[in-house]
Amino acid sequence: YGFENIPALPPVAANAMRIAPENQRSLFAIRRQLADFDYQEVVNFSFVDVDSEQDFGGNADPIRLLNPIASQMSVMRSQLIGGLVANVRYNVNRKQSRVRVFEIGAVYLKNPATADGELSVAGFDQPKRVTALAYGPVAEEQWGQPSRNVDYFDIKADLEALFAPQTLRFAPIDHPALHPGRSAQVFIHERAIGFIGELHPRWQQKTELPLAPVLFEINAD
Repeated sequence: YGFENIPALPPVAANAMRIAPENQRSLFAIRRQLADFDYQEVVNFSFVDVDSEQDFGGNADPIRLLNPIASQMSVMRSQLIGGLVANVRYNVNRKQSRVRVFEIGAVYLKNPATADGELSVAGFDQPKRVTALAYGPVAEEQWGQPSRNVDYFDIKADLEALFAPQTLRFAPIDHPALHPGRSAQVFIHERAIGFIGELHPRWQQKTELPLAPVLFEINAD
């Protein structure tokens, strides 16, 4: 028929100029800041394995797909940790000793109270999360400083810098993906916004990682 024969029609949807909020950073700005902290962005599938949901999210009833593209991608993710751990495992298996990755993406949760709307689907929540993970040495091998592996306090410093000048509070947490004695829930203005900690030894052994990754996951809002 010819692309040039298709008439050019203006969109019929109503458009309105909206002023960007001055009290909120864009996700693009957060991406740039995490990149400045030496993390590399990854984009993983929203479809994951049932075991990944159970292991890293403690989710025994995930949202199942009617027509999954593969058996290991049969449910929707409720956390971003599983994808980042898989990224680390992939790189470690290819002789990479230091991995620092982050992902900003949506997770999918069942919520009967959610109604249909312009950006919502009845019965489901789709919040965005910011998740970062570090594995191996704190810095590339160099003369300027002795080599040591990343720990909880290194990632905690990155998280606090991400929220500066606001103050975060940390409290003990029992999370299925995290080491019970090396993890914490993150609060801002007495509101829980996420968690931080070292990967649970059980999942470290299951994924055959020589070292335990350290990570945080927070609500993008």
